[in-house]
Amino acid sequence: MERTDLANLESLSLEQFRPYVTGIYTKYFWSKPGEEHYKLLAHFSTHYHGATFIDLGTSFGCSALALAYNPANRVISYDLEDKKEAAIDLPNVEFRVKNALEDGDQLLASPLILLDTYHDGVFEQEMYDFLSRNNYTGLLLLDDIHVNPAMQQFWSGVSHTKLDLTTWGHWSGTGLVVFDMASSTLLGSLLTPSAA
Repeated sequence: MERTDLANLESLSLEQFRPYVTGIYTKYFWSKPGEEHYKLLAHFSTHYHGATFIDLGTSFGCSALALAYNPANRVISYDLEDKKEAAIDLPNVEFRVKNALEDGDQLLASPLILLDTYHDGVFEQEMYDFLSRNNYTGLLLLDDIHVNPAMQQFWSGVSHTKLDLTTWGHWSGTGLVVFDMASSTLLGSLLTPSAA
C-alpha cells in the first residue's frame, strides 16, 4: 500500500467500507478532514506495514474500518458492549467486548492506539496514566479533545509531546500524544504535508 500524505488526505477513498457503515455514520464516514477523522486514520495506516493498531471505543466500528485501510495491518477494537449495527467481517479486524486494560501487553506493543470513548476525561486519564507508567513508546491518538471542559482539562494536562491535529481530524478536536520521540521514527512522514 502506497503511503499517503496530509496534502492528499481528502483524496483517500474509503468506498470499500460502504457495506459496513450503517445508521447515523452513513452521514459522517465520508466527510472531509477537519469535519471527521476517518481519512486521517486511513492516512496513518498507510505509514505502517504489519502493525497491530488498537481502537478503544468501537461503537459502530467506523474508526476500526478506517484504521484497517491498509490491509497489511491488523486492528483490534475494544468496547464494553457490542453496538455495531452491521456485521463487519474483515480478515484484519478483530472486535473484543471487554475492558482493553485486561490486554495490557497488547496495548503496550501497539505503535498506534486510538482512544475515542465517552469523552469525560476519566478513561482518557486512566489510559494515559497506564501508558505512562508502563513506558509506552508509541502514539496515542485522541478524539474530541476540545468537545467539553473535561476533555480540554485532560488534554491540557498531558505532559508528553502532543500535537493538535484538528485541522486534519475531527471538528471537536483530534490530538496526538507522542510518548517517545526517539522511537517514533515515522512521526515526520506521518505529519509532513507532502511526501519527500
